[in-house]
Amino acid sequence: MVFVGIFGVKSSEEKLRDVDFECTGCLSDKMELFAFRKVFEFFFLPVLTLRKSHVIACSSCKSSYKLKEDKMEEILLKGKVKYEDVEKIVKEY
Repeated sequence: MVFVGIFGVKSSEEKLRDVDFECTGCLSDKMELFAFRKVFEFFFLPVLTLRKSHVIACSSCKSSYKLKEDKMEEILLKGKVKYEDVEKIVKEY
């Protein structure tokens, strides 16, 4: 968190749920879905979300994949991620 006087930018990470996706690194299908946010705050109150992204991480090998934002509603409902829902591979082991 970076604050200058009465305003600043805060980063946060939140685990949303476990999802099914076959990891390309270790072939495990146990993944965790995370939401990452950067928020502008004024007097410690969130005013504006500057950046938001969703990432799945493998529970076994810690490979991570950034997801397409337009697919998030379907992923949250079904708990399954398809290869075409992945925007890019962040880390692969």
